[in-house]
Amino acid sequence: MPSILNDSVELRHLRYLRAVAEAGGFTRAAAEIGLTQPTLSQQIAQLEEGLGVALLTRGRRECRLTPAGEMVMQYAGRILGDMDALKRSLDDMSGLRRGSLRIGALPTLAQRLLPFVLPRFHQAHPEIRVTVLEMTVDEMARAIASGAIEIGIGCLGTSLGLKGELLFSEELVAVLAEGDGLSDRNIVTVAELAQRPVIVPPPGYGTRNLIANAWAKSRRPAIFSLEVSAVESALHAVSGGGGPAILPSSALWGLRPEGWVVRRITRPVMRRQIGFLVTHGGHPRPAIQALLPMVRDVAHELADPVLSQVSC
Repeated sequence: MPSILNDSVELRHLRYLRAVAEAGGFTRAAAEIGLTQPTLSQQIAQLEEGLGVALLTRGRRECRLTPAGEMVMQYAGRILGDMDALKRSLDDMSGLRRGSLRIGALPTLAQRLLPFVLPRFHQAHPEIRVTVLEMTVDEMARAIASGAIEIGIGCLGTSLGLKGELLFSEELVAVLAEGDGLSDRNIVTVAELAQRPVIVPPPGYGTRNLIANAWAKSRRPAIFSLEVSAVESALHAVSGGGGPAILPSSALWGLRPEGWVVRRITRPVMRRQIGFLVTHGGHPRPAIQALLPMVRDVAHELADPVLSQVSC
């Protein structure tokens, strides 16, 4: 009977199995890892032959792990995680002359903050390959635990499984069309905004929860005219007469107002804290330690123009 001890199973086989399991099929997995579908299928067949068990049930539209496949994936996850950790440790010994860094970030921060940070980091450390994935904080917690990312940038205090270090604190602001009746002042209240439909993020977003809680505290019914996750869509809707939008101020970093203005919201103020997220007890790698001050500096630079628009 075939045995895993006869050197018939290699790390690449385990990585290929993980790719198929995560993608749910050979075609998608092959595209993601850069192999042809027949080659990937052949590699998985070699793994199954080496272990002497079927690891996948192959359907017309989807592949699923068999019970044996589930067991193999448990061990494969630990093996691949240990090998990735070993590679990172060796990269760290190189003094930032090589290696990789995987970051998870909230969509607004991935789009408004990191594009200004990464060129600086690349200029200082050109041999470090950086990957940025857009995620919710809950997704970051799972990805950090599995080793898919090494650090997250998101809201503090929303995941018990992560330790946070404050980067900056920001308020949610009102984005109003030019000429709106509320645009002639620097501050608007929740009660004033509650008199009209507003544009907000969809359910499941942390900012949506802050908005709902603020409306509840003001004892005003929430009237949402539009629910969109894309900042650009919200801004187009505002300038097109769709009503005010409630957004984190960081969502406006680097943008020049076109048909809209920004105003501060009070009674109550909606505030969130953004920070770096790692596992409890985790020691930041040298690449992370080199990145963090750059993120702080850029966040401060980008926040200043928006803060000047919403100052009292």
